[in-house]
Amino acid sequence: MNNTKLNFILILLLFICTSCTRIYLGKKDYPDFNPELQADQLGEEVLLYEDGLRTTGQDKEYEWWYFDAKLDDGSIAVVYFWKIKAIKDIYYIGVNYNKPDGTEYKKIKFFKSKDTFFSKDSCNVQYNDNVFIGNLDNYQIKINPKDFDGFGLDIKLKSKISPYRPQDGIINAGEDYFAWLAAVPNGDVSGTLTYANTNSIVSGSGYHDHNWGNIELQKLFDNWLWFRGTVGQYTIIGYELNTISSRGGYSIPGIFIADSTGIIYENYGQNGIFTAKENLITDLYDKNNEPLYSKLKIITIDDFYLEIEGTEVIENLYLFDVNNIPLVTNLFKFSSIDPYYTRYKSKVRLKLPNNENYEGEGVLEIMDLK
Repeated sequence: MNNTKLNFILILLLFICTSCTRIYLGKKDYPDFNPELQADQLGEEVLLYEDGLRTTGQDKEYEWWYFDAKLDDGSIAVVYFWKIKAIKDIYYIGVNYNKPDGTEYKKIKFFKSKDTFFSKDSCNVQYNDNVFIGNLDNYQIKINPKDFDGFGLDIKLKSKISPYRPQDGIINAGEDYFAWLAAVPNGDVSGTLTYANTNSIVSGSGYHDHNWGNIELQKLFDNWLWFRGTVGQYTIIGYELNTISSRGGYSIPGIFIADSTGIIYENYGQNGIFTAKENLITDLYDKNNEPLYSKLKIITIDDFYLEIEGTEVIENLYLFDVNNIPLVTNLFKFSSIDPYYTRYKSKVRLKLPNNENYEGEGVLEIMDLK
């Protein structure tokens, strides 16, 4: 190959890398995130429609319904139904199943629009014979073994804790927003599970939340850490979301503690809540273009202390692998962008203001959008 051709190829690759990065991250003059201007109009009571379809089919919108369960045998099952309006309409279900002996099953399956159904009135999501249906108190999550290599679920989730969202559950910057509802912060799980040609009756504890938004996540956030679990009689949710520099570079932490009587403590935003991170991740990502950590500490001005530590990787997913557009995946291989979604089995420690200490388990997720 002569120098002219080599120089042309190098210039072309540089152009591709720069263009991919610019397209993915977008413009630099986004509306700033303002902690003082976050929606707070819905009131404390969560209504049925809030867990129904919230997006309208506009370009760039996305929405997902998520469920995870810690089963009594130590296994963890995760199911999520996604819809995205991107270059084209994308619908898929992701399934993860991890057993204590290290055995795992995972798959993402895509569906056509004609095979999907959504209700605006309540949570009623159907992809062929796979369903996610509920009314904030009771849910059915069903995965058809025919679609998932013989793996299947038919689960009942009964809530033990009232639904929760901080304020209206919406993080907005101008007209751009991301929303979150913990429809079932903690619930009892029962039903059947099919794996390796065996049908088993299962039980345990479960969680369900619902997310949606109108702009690509990477144009709001650099990354986030999020945890849900239980310690003693308490249900715990803890998180830290970090906005991109062009949105102000804010850290948005939150903590939620509840038991069967209701909310014990909750705090959200930058009002007397502080975070620290430890355990730099060095072995999961190809490019390591930003530091990410698997241990999160949350400290509040009211003397609540939460320490969350990822102990075992359940899933590590390269996000471009789920767009179902091979050209996009291949183009971004030449860029500095390498977004990942990582989920850990985790341990958690809670210290209350009266110095009582509790330990428990849960699930920690890390969303790396750069």
